[in-house]
Amino acid sequence: MTVDPKLNSTEDALTLARVYRTARNYRRAEEVLRSALVHNPQDAILLTELAFTQHLGGDNAAAEQTVGSALQAAPELVYPMRVYASILDEQGHRREAVSWARRAVNADPLDGPSQYEYARILLNAGDAEGALPAVTEALRLQPADADSHNLRGMVLSGLGRSAESMAAYQEALRLQPEHAMALHNIAVNQLHGRKLSSALSGFRQAARLDPAIGDLARQNITATVHKWLSWTTILAWAALNISVRMQHEGEPPTPGPRIVAGCAAVLLLGLFAWLARSLPWTTWRSMLINRQRKFLPLKLYVGLGVFVVVVLGAFALGAPIGYWYMLSALLITVVVSWVAPWIESRTGK
Repeated sequence: MTVDPKLNSTEDALTLARVYRTARNYRRAEEVLRSALVHNPQDAILLTELAFTQHLGGDNAAAEQTVGSALQAAPELVYPMRVYASILDEQGHRREAVSWARRAVNADPLDGPSQYEYARILLNAGDAEGALPAVTEALRLQPADADSHNLRGMVLSGLGRSAESMAAYQEALRLQPEHAMALHNIAVNQLHGRKLSSALSGFRQAARLDPAIGDLARQNITATVHKWLSWTTILAWAALNISVRMQHEGEPPTPGPRIVAGCAAVLLLGLFAWLARSLPWTTWRSMLINRQRKFLPLKLYVGLGVFVVVVLGAFALGAPIGYWYMLSALLITVVVSWVAPWIESRTGK
């Protein structure tokens, strides 16, 4: 490995490494930092930056070892404490992560990033109430930080204060209009508030802005589609139920049930057409061919929708579909409307 001739100081190395890291070129950022460490092997800031880069690149084992060296070189330095807390949190060691984040805050209560990290880790540990004072202090120290406003929104959402959380997300977007996570979190609030069309649009926009949250956005897009399709099962159940009740066993279908069935089929087709146009075909395809169990409810809903539209449409057009066929379709609808949410709850969406 050769040292970049343009790097005349440690500060140059840190600046270049951060540029590469912002571009998510973690391998090149690590090379720059290792080059600088050849000349300053005990530099705690360089070691911490290297650990942070390794952490972002997914190599938490190496990151933990590197940040340990930084802490040995400078035990009282806040930055490696904060990075170590983040690494522990990523590994699921919540208690130790909270302890190290608290240690960083105690070492320098006026360090905004440490207050932010402490609040974030407390929220991940399920302590939204404890996270609120920390994120409030982080915002007092760095009021123009969009990430801190976004985190405050997440904390308030965890406390059930939806309106305040929306205001915090909006402030994050005012400071940074392309803040993908704030957009995503607004969409989550809209999903919980049953504003499904807005939520779907928000998730898609967030995924376009930041591919790193693409998987999370796709999961929530799937959850939004689940809600839309679960509503269609209610409509399908009602239409089939009315048609069955208005029809008499052993008799041909009368105009009343046929009109009800036809209106329901048209409405269901409209809902499906809107959903189909709301998402690109590639997104639909990726969800429908995915073999993970969490996508099974979606497939059940789509299959049920197609089945019910065909049954209702055929019945409305006068096809010889008897009473027991309609009753069977109703029972299938009821079963799917119970089974799909159960699978969804078991797989965590």
